[in-house]
Amino acid sequence: MAAAKPFIFVCGADDFLVNRAGKARFDELAKDVTDEFSREVLSGFAGNVSEVETAINRFRESVQTVSMFGGKRLVWFKDVNFLADTVTGRAETTLKLVEDLKELLASIDPEQVVVLVTATPVDRRRAFPKWCEKTADFLLVGGDGDSAAEALAGVVLAEARELGVNFGDGALQLLLAKVGADTRLLVEETHKLATYAGRGKPI
Repeated sequence: MAAAKPFIFVCGADDFLVNRAGKARFDELAKDVTDEFSREVLSGFAGNVSEVETAINRFRESVQTVSMFGGKRLVWFKDVNFLADTVTGRAETTLKLVEDLKELLASIDPEQVVVLVTATPVDRRRAFPKWCEKTADFLLVGGDGDSAAEALAGVVLAEARELGVNFGDGALQLLLAKVGADTRLLVEETHKLATYAGRGKPI
């Protein structure tokens, strides 16, 4: 049996999709970590370099804390936004801090602490995301954003499938044209249309 990966890394261009995938994963992992004091959600959102340092330090403290009652801990480092091609993301200090984060993630024992990182947007040309792809249980949500329309159509079709409905001729294109590139709104509208059409019926 393959050894467990040291951490889980979920990323993508769309914050709604990444958060949704992250929450689903967190809820699934939380079933095995029943003590709520052993579960922690930390924000990785940073507006500047000093906030990146604060976020990473909080994360370090959390993963190095031993569970009060023994057993496994679960830490979700969510909304990480300093891996993007932005002023903060490109700063020399941020890049050094990301190296520290890499060392920290590499040293995690998944038997002691389960770590989930959700990040958006991410500059996948950089060394850190490439390292995550090789090292972590890695999930890229919604593609690379090269074909936004295709990615959005994929999201809507997957949602419709789960709801037990399908789209009639031209209905999906019309929905995308009317709603635009707002993933959250597209998902909500798909739910409304599915309720209106009824299970097994075309929208």
